[in-house]
Amino acid sequence: MGCTQSAAVYPGNRQGDDDDDNIIDDSILTQSNTFSNDDIIAKLLDIKNPINIQVADSQAFNKSLIQQRQQAIDNASYRSTIETWTPNSLQQLSDMIKSFCNGKSIVDQHWIIFYWITFNIEYDTVSYFTKNYKDQSSEGVFQNKKGVCAGYANIYKHLCDQIQLPCETVVGYSKGYGFEDHDGAPTGTDHAWNAVQIDNHWYLMESTWGAGILNDKKAFERQFNSYYFLPRPNEMIYHHLPEDKKWQLLETSIDMDEFMQMPKLRPPYFDLNLELINPYNRGHVDLLPDRPHALVLVRVPSDVQLIADLKLNGVKLEGAQRIMFDSKKQIYCCYFAPATTGEHKITVYAKRNNSGSDLYDSALELVMNINQIPTNPISFPRTWDTFFDLNLEVLWPQNTNLIKLNNTCSHARVLIRTPTDVELFGRLKDANQKEIINGNRIYWNKEKDIWVCSFAPDRDGIFEAAILAKKKSDPGNFTSAVSFTIEAKQIPIPNISYPNTWSSFYDLGLKIQAPKNSTNAVWNDDASYTELLIQTPDDVQLSCDIKYNNAAIKHGSLAQFNNDKKLWQLLFAPECTGLHELVVYGKRISDTASATALVKFGLNVTKLQRPMKFPAVFSPFQSKKCQINTPLDGILKNGSVVPISCVIPDATGVDIKVDSEWLPTEGYTNPNLERQITVGSKEVLIFVKYDQGANYLNIIKYTVE
Repeated sequence: MGCTQSAAVYPGNRQGDDDDDNIIDDSILTQSNTFSNDDIIAKLLDIKNPINIQVADSQAFNKSLIQQRQQAIDNASYRSTIETWTPNSLQQLSDMIKSFCNGKSIVDQHWIIFYWITFNIEYDTVSYFTKNYKDQSSEGVFQNKKGVCAGYANIYKHLCDQIQLPCETVVGYSKGYGFEDHDGAPTGTDHAWNAVQIDNHWYLMESTWGAGILNDKKAFERQFNSYYFLPRPNEMIYHHLPEDKKWQLLETSIDMDEFMQMPKLRPPYFDLNLELINPYNRGHVDLLPDRPHALVLVRVPSDVQLIADLKLNGVKLEGAQRIMFDSKKQIYCCYFAPATTGEHKITVYAKRNNSGSDLYDSALELVMNINQIPTNPISFPRTWDTFFDLNLEVLWPQNTNLIKLNNTCSHARVLIRTPTDVELFGRLKDANQKEIINGNRIYWNKEKDIWVCSFAPDRDGIFEAAILAKKKSDPGNFTSAVSFTIEAKQIPIPNISYPNTWSSFYDLGLKIQAPKNSTNAVWNDDASYTELLIQTPDDVQLSCDIKYNNAAIKHGSLAQFNNDKKLWQLLFAPECTGLHELVVYGKRISDTASATALVKFGLNVTKLQRPMKFPAVFSPFQSKKCQINTPLDGILKNGSVVPISCVIPDATGVDIKVDSEWLPTEGYTNPNLERQITVGSKEVLIFVKYDQGANYLNIIKYTVE
């Protein structure tokens, strides 16, 4: 498989032999897929007793309450009015709230209090981390405009008391910032929130979490979240456990052991109607039996997308997760593969497709504790939705996101199977996201029915090998499908590169014989032309052009078949120094359509001593696989004696015309024409015919100076 070494190093070709299609091991094309866990998934989906945590008061979240809650949240005038308030005292604030709440529903009154607190009170991170708490009374919180959870709960209750809204302070335990630092269950309560009564029903209120979050830098980040305004108790229980069970407001209460075992579910989990299938109502996940990875299953609505990551000590692990969507079962299969021991954190993020944003919100968190490194650890390439939507399959390399190139290995190779209506495209970028020009070659191997994706770094370092895909019928752009990381060490000098190729190059079965492994043709300073050598099937003919500044050079190219080597010889004669393009065209001989572009090389002409022109050739020169040995210079000198040497297979007649005079027929013995002529003053034409009685056809023309 070339030099594409993954974690398991295997023999491969070195510099100078990238053309290794013939050694693609057929066993690779039929090997089992690591992610074929259908039997395991089927068992996990066959759960007869889904999680059923019920609210004690079945009438609490009635249609009227739900409607009033949403109307209050959506009321922009409430927010804009509250944001203009600048009370000088807690009493003045109470008076403003009392006046503004006059005539409004109880739900609206609670919203006004909730919004003022979350908009104005900042979480006191200094007090939290030093444990030197400032005054957490309602007065202290108002004056400082800061507080910890107790302060938020206290000022909420105080403001409710001022307008005679029944409210209680609830103390208990939460899965908030620092929860993972607990070694087992917490020994004491660590959080406070509120319970409020509306129309004889009790509800929860969480203004601390509604105001914002503590980020990874231990700083308060204001992120208003209306979810915590009258949240459902059967959802809050996943991260809030009251010390007094009655404030769980559940039909069946949850104890501390159950609370600690439950997954950490965030508001988007409930807002987007996700369902965690595996692990089943647990906050930790284990490796699958005899597998080096864990599996998390999440059922989602059709308009929701998920992504995920795996972290160790707060650091995201590259290649540690793979997220696959099963459209038939409407579930996400999330694989996580640890490479070392320790307590790992899994985070699943979600968003709605039509949200108008590319941002995913944290929906659930799980813990994976690895005490022993798996016998055969694996990693995953990065994948995008396109990979699964178009039903792509990586055949090689499997079970790794990292391809290592060591000890003069020149290129990495990825094999991908796709449906017949899908095409691929590739890019190679360095660690700075700079694209490596001509660093990849992507083509469909017709014989093996797979896509072969080769990537050749131009130096040592870390590279990203990206593969993009789209349906052939899609007029739009390619989109990202899958990518691998390449770690290159001791890349050979010169490094290999790939010429630009079109799909027809591979459809016609072409192979480049010279130059090998280079996007540029070779130029010698004492030369007048350069050559490419290409192998084709017998039924293919080629033609070519040389271009400078995007303009073709007239008589600057010659495509002919080398009958000794059984290769097409493409000759190119520049007119000046500088960068040129060499384009090769081709088609099947039986095809009446025009030839199409197949491959393009670069040519850097550094010195040109004697420019030249090739003779003009005409049909059927290429289709009959003719060849000019001499003279290759298309401009002959007046009066000179010139040897003519050509290969013209299977002709029934070959004649030469100098100016307007036909020369005596001589010198042709199939397939070779060997004779001398004296050049006239205008032109030399070589004619052939292939059937008795047929007309002669001019296939070669020299001009005279």
